[in-house]
Amino acid sequence: MIRLRTALAATAAAVLLVLPVSSAAGPATATATTGTGWTASWGSAPAYAPVSGPWDNETLRMVVRTSGGGTSLRIRLSDAFSPQAAQIGHVTVGTQLNGGTTLEPVPTTVTFGGAQAVTIPAGGQVASDPVTFTVAPNTRLLVSIYVASGAALAQTSRHDVATETEYNHNGGDVSTAEYYPTSNTFGFVTMLDGVDVSSTTPSTVVAVGDSITDGTGTGIDTDTRWPNYLADRVSAAGLSVIDEGIAGNWVTQDKGSLGPSLQHRWQQDVLDQPGVRSVIDADGINDLRGGVTAQVLEQAQASLVASAHAAGLRILLSTITPCEGDSLCTSAVETQRLAYNAWVISGVSGADGVADFNSATAVNENLKTAYDSGDHLHPNSAGAAVMANSLDVTKL
Repeated sequence: MIRLRTALAATAAAVLLVLPVSSAAGPATATATTGTGWTASWGSAPAYAPVSGPWDNETLRMVVRTSGGGTSLRIRLSDAFSPQAAQIGHVTVGTQLNGGTTLEPVPTTVTFGGAQAVTIPAGGQVASDPVTFTVAPNTRLLVSIYVASGAALAQTSRHDVATETEYNHNGGDVSTAEYYPTSNTFGFVTMLDGVDVSSTTPSTVVAVGDSITDGTGTGIDTDTRWPNYLADRVSAAGLSVIDEGIAGNWVTQDKGSLGPSLQHRWQQDVLDQPGVRSVIDADGINDLRGGVTAQVLEQAQASLVASAHAAGLRILLSTITPCEGDSLCTSAVETQRLAYNAWVISGVSGADGVADFNSATAVNENLKTAYDSGDHLHPNSAGAAVMANSLDVTKL
């Protein structure tokens, strides 16, 4: 069975804190526990841990587009799917300046239990100490992670679709460099699991789904996924929107590099998010394209609606957008898609509302040309904007 992220507290406002394990010299091994006062401002769901590298004595610099703001932050790191503990020598954060790798001001060091170095346990997650760092809503940050010399990381947890250009420097700790001395790039998120900001009330909206939520078909370095557009809409109300989509994800089945099923990752990627208050569940198209019937998908989604309500959360269910022209979207799949959408719209699921992404993007049950990224399956940036604008934000 696919290894899941270490389970945290099963409360609606579950958050993570770091506890130092000893006063002895050397890197801290941080432990997750519950606490209060945080809301997730950015997130990325790890899906698997491919063999790569090994990474050793090198610095990764990754782009984070926050949602909600605050006067302090903390960084969450995850090694959820790796059998190997990750030795991290240094983590910094700063505000991105004019795109690329440059920061302003000079990066701020992030500590874990008072230590600069930290070990992420195999299969586990750690969270930093609070960092005094003002984050404005919808700001682009750069988080640098120095993989310690001798770490030899052959497997790290990964989220394949970053929709951002990320950077790595071989040969030392440059996490404090204002000007990053490399042009080496990659296109995934690794070990970086979340950025939380200080908050007095639960303010996180979790957008969960598949590649359409993850941003496939939208632009790179443009922040034009539908959760990005939704974040712009709700920021004035003090809400955050985090994107926990995984490309290729299913609701009902684990799929290796495409992640655990939504049912199996629901606790970690949705219910345990710091400061969560509501959920938009936009998953399901891959189940139907893979032969799952509408009835089976409906049963699975109804159980997730009940789980959200048991945790005190609001939840919106999404209709499934058109896919005619995609090789897997046969007439039989279309029949199931229409049946599932009718079920969602009927309200019998018990959800608090409908995210009718199908009506927003369809013309005669086909993906509107102006919203088609070209594969007849994934909406482009314009389609993502229409999807976000179609939502009734009063239900969040």
